[in-house]
Amino acid sequence: GPPLLFPPATSPPSVRDSVVKIFVTKQRFSMTVPWQTIQVESSSGSGSFIRRRGSPTVAPPAADAEQGDPPYWQFSSIEHAIPEATGDLVLTAAHVVADARDVRVQLLSATGGSTEKYVARVIAVSHDSDLALLEISDVRCFCNSEVMPIFGPKELPEVQSRVQVMGFPVGGDYLSITEGVLSRVEVVEYCHSRRPAMALTVDAAINAGNSGGPVVDPITGRMVAVAHQKVVAYGVENQGQCVPPCLIWRFLHGQSNGKCLRLPSIGTYIQHLESPAHAEMLGLKEGEVGALVREVYRLPGEGPGALRMGDVLLKMGRHDVDNFGTVKLLGHRVALSAVQDLLYMGDKVPITVMREGKVTLLEAELGEPKSLVPRTLYKDSNIARPSFFIFGGLVFVPLTADFLGEAWPNAEDRPPHLMDLYYRGSVGEHLREVVVLLSILADDVNAGHGTGYVGCPIVDSVGDTKVMDLPHLVSLLEEAKRKEDYVQLEVTMSSGPYTMILKSADLPEADARIQELYQLPCLASVER
Repeated sequence: GPPLLFPPATSPPSVRDSVVKIFVTKQRFSMTVPWQTIQVESSSGSGSFIRRRGSPTVAPPAADAEQGDPPYWQFSSIEHAIPEATGDLVLTAAHVVADARDVRVQLLSATGGSTEKYVARVIAVSHDSDLALLEISDVRCFCNSEVMPIFGPKELPEVQSRVQVMGFPVGGDYLSITEGVLSRVEVVEYCHSRRPAMALTVDAAINAGNSGGPVVDPITGRMVAVAHQKVVAYGVENQGQCVPPCLIWRFLHGQSNGKCLRLPSIGTYIQHLESPAHAEMLGLKEGEVGALVREVYRLPGEGPGALRMGDVLLKMGRHDVDNFGTVKLLGHRVALSAVQDLLYMGDKVPITVMREGKVTLLEAELGEPKSLVPRTLYKDSNIARPSFFIFGGLVFVPLTADFLGEAWPNAEDRPPHLMDLYYRGSVGEHLREVVVLLSILADDVNAGHGTGYVGCPIVDSVGDTKVMDLPHLVSLLEEAKRKEDYVQLEVTMSSGPYTMILKSADLPEADARIQELYQLPCLASVER
């Protein structure tokens, strides 16, 4: 017959020998009963063997820090990012091993592969970019395997390039390879961290169990990305999303150099400047573009930052900012946040702004995200551990996305007064987090204020003092108990304000009684 216009691509056999199946036993803390853990679960995912123990160290090339380039920007070898390895290393997705109590890997895909499962240890994890690194001590695991090479930090395949997704999806025990094309490069929300970051979209099938497995260029056999999620929505088919090489190299370099692996924030809210009249009013001339800094967020105790409300952001590092708050990065037009995500917390990035009609050069320090409602509790840990405080039978917890997701799995059921804070709330000089009253453990000391779930009111103040966060609430309540005859707590229900009163003299005996009656292991996860 006639030759195929697009002959099927085949990946090198050695690449397949680098893909492992990961078996995980995990146990999570309950977000709605925060002093308890929930049932033990088992799950599986995929991963790639990326570095062999004892391979020679290679001196990394230097990056151009003056232009705001990340330190790994010129890396071309895995040894540049990880100079030393005491065990064999496997790259996977963070959500595969999140809350893991036991992790094991199996190399069924290798030539002469074994069904034996080898113990693995999580040595680094970045929940924001959904990446994790495992170490396998047993030398037998990869004795017949080659490491999988990775695209360089500045490399991306062309859109419509063919890619292969490798892994162990549900429905079988052996390696699955699906093929498609790279269809899009953009900033999307990562489901695991609920945070936007750069991702590659492919139309190859990605299913449960594929997570953490490699997306491979079938021509060169190099890893293009790490598969980590698929788009599930009405009318959407074959849209899988993957972590790009630039974030992989950021993670690998960061974990070797003691960097905070969470993605940083410049701490601003950006408004588009599509309106010519608005741009002219701010001092932009015809043909000049930029995005308006609408708000600047600072944590309590932080001083003023480099940026001000009303600045027009013209350039970050070497990247020009357009009227829609996007930049050209690695040949693709993506949201400005993709540039800051290449760096680390504490890094300083050169920024050019239009301020009061004059072009001004600044240096901004990248810090923590400024969302009032944290998008994830993992932070730098692999265990999502909720905070709580029980006082007179009143159970207080911080408002977090993890709590909202567990308490109301259907987003449409979540209380509007809490969701407004989730979408629009930001930290301020006197507010670090929102504290809510989760429930009331009924007792004589709190009689008359309801029992069980009471609508998750927001805790505003103790007496006349506004609550900054949960530790601050603990200190205010303990101080009021010592100094006042009555503890006065002001909360905001979905229907309006409400005052709760507890008698101070009754609280010590009531706390002991409540702890015994409700079988509580402790009354607080924070210091009293």
